[in-house]
Amino acid sequence: MKMILKLGGSMIAAMAISAIGCSKSGVGANIADSTRASAPPVNSASPIPTLPQSAEDKMPRIGAEEAKKLVADGKAIIIDVRGADAYNISHIKGSLDIPINKLESGDLKNLPKDKQIIAYCS
Repeated sequence: MKMILKLGGSMIAAMAISAIGCSKSGVGANIADSTRASAPPVNSASPIPTLPQSAEDKMPRIGAEEAKKLVADGKAIIIDVRGADAYNISHIKGSLDIPINKLESGDLKNLPKDKQIIAYCS
């Protein structure tokens, strides 16, 4: 899962949504744009059922190049929410190890309030 969380009044809600998505997601993650087709064809004879959206599907996405630029410009940081074991094995250079359980508990003291937060998990 990849997402960008904007700081402000909705940060805690966004973190809670991302925590749910990361903790329940079995989907692998890359920091690249993902696209999802959701609109039925215009000339469709019968409606195509749409899949229910999860909290993870509703999170804003960001591509690798945009993430690199935001970090290089000092406008964002990247956090790895997978936990210490996964972080120690491999992580994005410069990312912070902030386990998902800290976000779920509301422990946001190590996060800057003046930058965008780009979080990733497995």
